[in-house]
Amino acid sequence: MLARGLAAIRVIFHADDFGLTRAINAGILEAHACGLLRSASLIGCASAADDAAIGAAKHPDLDVGLHVALVAERPVLAPECIPSLVTDGVFWKSFGSVCLRYALGRWRVGEAQAEITAQWDRLTELGIRPSHVDGHQHLHLLPRLFPWVVAQARQRGIRVVRARLEEPVGVGGSLVRRMQLLAIQCVSAVASRHVSPADRTAMIPFVTVGFGWAGGALTTARLLEILDRLRERDEPIVEVMLHPGRSDAETVRKYGHWGYRWERDLELLLDPALSEALDRQGIELTSFRDVASTFPVEQAAETGP
Repeated sequence: MLARGLAAIRVIFHADDFGLTRAINAGILEAHACGLLRSASLIGCASAADDAAIGAAKHPDLDVGLHVALVAERPVLAPECIPSLVTDGVFWKSFGSVCLRYALGRWRVGEAQAEITAQWDRLTELGIRPSHVDGHQHLHLLPRLFPWVVAQARQRGIRVVRARLEEPVGVGGSLVRRMQLLAIQCVSAVASRHVSPADRTAMIPFVTVGFGWAGGALTTARLLEILDRLRERDEPIVEVMLHPGRSDAETVRKYGHWGYRWERDLELLLDPALSEALDRQGIELTSFRDVASTFPVEQAAETGP
């Protein structure tokens, strides 16, 4: 039962990086089968994408989206087709290097569009019909790219594209993460202004939290505080962005430099205390697929992105 005076809120527990490694896939599927996870986004060009698709087929209630990857991974397209995006056959290694090349005009948006189209097609080949779109290290938000991503999503019948990364004032992890968040918010604000009115109207507005605590730092207490503050702001739909998984030798070898503790996000999603607290507060758990099926276009037009 919703407490008197509190606004209704729907929460989507979401996992990025589906397909990155088999161990991460295993953790995501465990979080869905045994915990609160309702949604995940799949990297079509990742080494364990096939394994992720097989797992998703066994769990049809798991809502799967496209996790656009334009950094560090191997592309779907041949490197010679997208020379500005790659070095030695792999996307440029870091978020900073991509952004610098983008700012200098040495990272071609047209090549990124071609690669994203190929990643969309790859998910189709894997039997995945994505319900939503987001981006690895949030590079889909680059201002000359984001409006195209939204337009393509709309053409494919997708009404959910991640755009608003937020943490309530006074909450948000380390100073470095807060500075990174501020930079992404500024980029997103610029990019969103270039989305066409028709595409803007079609998209479902929601807010994404978890950036400040990425990699295993989000606790049950912190999350409940975040959700309380968002409910005070009357945010009706909240995505909790997490990175659950299991860690093995391959995952540590490839991604150990991130400093992520994938099992901690998995533990959060399996925490019975969190589930009980959400139930007591009358917070509805949902998925992007379910939200899209019940959210009229007219309402999106009224609320805006």
